Amino acid sequence: MAALLRIIARHPVLVFMVIGLGTGFLIPAIRPIADAEILPFDLPLYGVLGVVFGVGFAAFVVTGALAGRDGVVDLARRGVRWRVPVGWYLVALFTVPVGATLLSLAIYGPGALASPAGGWPRALAEVAAIFVLQLVLFQLAEEIGFTGFLQHYWRDRYHPMKLTLYVALLWSVWHVPDHFAQEGWGGEALIFAPVVFAIEFVSLFFARALFVWFYNVTASSVLLVAIFHASIDAVINQLSSDVVPASNTAGFLVVSAVIVLASMAVIIATKGRLGRTEEAVETQADVSSRDRSKDAQ
Repeated sequence: MAALLRIIARHPVLVFMVIGLGTGFLIPAIRPIADAEILPFDLPLYGVLGVVFGVGFAAFVVTGALAGRDGVVDLARRGVRWRVPVGWYLVALFTVPVGATLLSLAIYGPGALASPAGGWPRALAEVAAIFVLQLVLFQLAEEIGFTGFLQHYWRDRYHPMKLTLYVALLWSVWHVPDHFAQEGWGGEALIFAPVVFAIEFVSLFFARALFVWFYNVTASSVLLVAIFHASIDAVINQLSSDVVPASNTAGFLVVSAVIVLASMAVIIATKGRLGRTEEAVETQADVSSRDRSKDAQ
């Protein structure tokens, strides 16, 4: 066991991704799980098991190998850190829903607020239900992995923008199994996989920039990042169909535009530091230089 922990500690990111990707490919291949329809709103059971036993579990395994029990306890505490000013909760919950609604109004006019089937109370209740399910079943475990472990592990090694790039890249790779779980392994799915990956990477880069910033300004609260993430997914999966009187693709583009605009505003306002102080970024640059020097020796 000690030898295995040393191997994990030497290659933490590789082990994290192997567990995450392995679980992501394996669980959808189990037909009873892949075909199960037990969750509301057509949420996939294989997705829940894949994220919990994949990157969620991997984050604790790798952190335990790197920092022992204290590291695992710290990760768990950051995962449920809720004592954050109320204003940040409002930012996490309403930035994308309100932004998508306003942008749709600008594009489509009053039709964006036309009462959906069943009326607005029912529609908003469904959005709230999907948000809670996404947060509890998917996003908390996902962000424990990609924010609580990977982003936190690299935070002092790379400039915030480079950190965003690297985490978004691996985050996009981790989403590849979803493509094959939904489309199968036919020739068409294989041909379009690189295109899907490229689209994922661009959209996830801007989302990750927001998450890097949000993690830094909320005292390393993985919970708040997960809430922000769940809010985005609830808008994509439900609210966009209510406020964008067009195709699902149009709804996705409206939400993506809001994320890109918000991300660019944060990047410009923080001069690329994404919530880190200038001193912290300079210290990180020194650490990175020393690491490169060690690698060169």
